[in-house]
Amino acid sequence: MIKVEVCINCDSNQSVHESVGAAYKGGASSVELCANMEEDGLTPKKEDIIKAREAFKDRTGLMVMIRSRSGNFDYTIEEIKLMEMQILNAAEAGADGIVLGVVKNKVVDLASLKILISAAKENNLKVTFHRAFDSVSNRFKTLELLINNGVDRILTSGTDWQENKTAIQGITLLNQIIELANSNIEIVIGGGINIHNVNKILDQIQRLNNNISIHSYSGVQKNGFTKFELVKSLVKKVEKYN
Repeated sequence: MIKVEVCINCDSNQSVHESVGAAYKGGASSVELCANMEEDGLTPKKEDIIKAREAFKDRTGLMVMIRSRSGNFDYTIEEIKLMEMQILNAAEAGADGIVLGVVKNKVVDLASLKILISAAKENNLKVTFHRAFDSVSNRFKTLELLINNGVDRILTSGTDWQENKTAIQGITLLNQIIELANSNIEIVIGGGINIHNVNKILDQIQRLNNNISIHSYSGVQKNGFTKFELVKSLVKKVEKYN
């Protein structure tokens, strides 16, 4: 079953409860809760996670961004310790999973990743490796490494990080990633997805029976506000492929 995830910015003019509620009402299977989306997403405040948990009710898809600062994904020991604490806070606030990425010199920082995965698994949290995946030099080797180290999901557009390209432009690589993943890890397709292009993307994905989902941010917004009508429309378009 192809699922829909909605990215939520805690710092928009829309309240967290309203935006997450719109995603819930629209039928999203999960939400990725972030702060500071103008900086590509940072760790939200604990009180915002609590509000999101209330709005997403008993649906088990509240994913919380764990990113201590903007910029690259090469973190110091102190920053990793802070992210460990942020993982604990997310768990205490009712998160179902966390979203992170640690990359040094275009390869995964495995030592740091293991520390953060351990903190997540100790608190029964799913782990999503975010679009830092699109910054590595070899995504096929990275895919195998993430599978072997207990990562549950990978967010990718199939294009290079910070090139401002969409998932439509990454179809060839996305198909290769999905083929190699072979349902051993969930591939979350993101990057400019909306109700107008989601069919064009899914029509070109060759193995729709694999473990994949669709991720949308601005594509389900109107004037910066997450709208349940747009979420519902996206969910309906995706459901036709199930």
